[in-house]
Amino acid sequence: MYPQRIVCLAAEIPEILYRLGALDRVVGISAYTTRPAEALLLPKVSGFKHGSTKRILKDQPDIAILTSGVQKELAAELSKQGVTTVHFNPHRLEDMFHTIQLIGNLIGKSDEALAYVAELRQEVDEVRQSAAELPFRPRVYFEEWMDPIIVGTAWVSDLIEIAGGIDVFREKSLEGRHASERVVEADEIVTASPDIVFASWCGKPFISENFLTRPGYSEIPAVKHEIVFELDSEILQCGPMLLDSLKNIHGIIRTFVRSTF
Repeated sequence: MYPQRIVCLAAEIPEILYRLGALDRVVGISAYTTRPAEALLLPKVSGFKHGSTKRILKDQPDIAILTSGVQKELAAELSKQGVTTVHFNPHRLEDMFHTIQLIGNLIGKSDEALAYVAELRQEVDEVRQSAAELPFRPRVYFEEWMDPIIVGTAWVSDLIEIAGGIDVFREKSLEGRHASERVVEADEIVTASPDIVFASWCGKPFISENFLTRPGYSEIPAVKHEIVFELDSEILQCGPMLLDSLKNIHGIIRTFVRSTF
């Protein structure tokens, strides 16, 4: 018997289940869920890091799906209450494809998952091919938080590279599974000299003026020419919404390259 009552405590999971034809099995979602529209009518049973186990258990789920180390305490508490949990911990873009396939296997939708993964990979390849035609690759900086300064996780770095940019802190992103391992100093950003800056501050509004006026940043090319963009917070969710982020980043990079070449 495959799971019939699923609680999605990670915002990216409902869209996967929807695309696999299993949204009707979902009995609860995270309050941070933004898509698909059909999922937003479902009961919101948790935040991201925290959630009421009493509220989650109310709908008698036979499985709860979580993601990232931030949710480890919630996962542990649900396990103590006897709930079967599936806890993903993605780091690279490739992990998104693995998550989709594993969920498909778990709910009896393996073929649907295989087809969906193939569709998403094709979209990624189309962007990669377009990026390969660019005459040069600009240097790109992504900021996930401002105090302390934290650079993007590895899947964000993957998106930048596929979209045609050079992530100026790629090594740190790839090595740093935890945010504390991705902290940089202001002078490192100055030295990195990015042409383009992207930011998404974990749901907090990014104030570009504050970034542009940081002490010592005036000689950074992206600051000098005000090539600074806020990206939707969905880029911090390792799910199908990353394809929208990838296309957006590629569009910005392509426009920048064409305007400067």
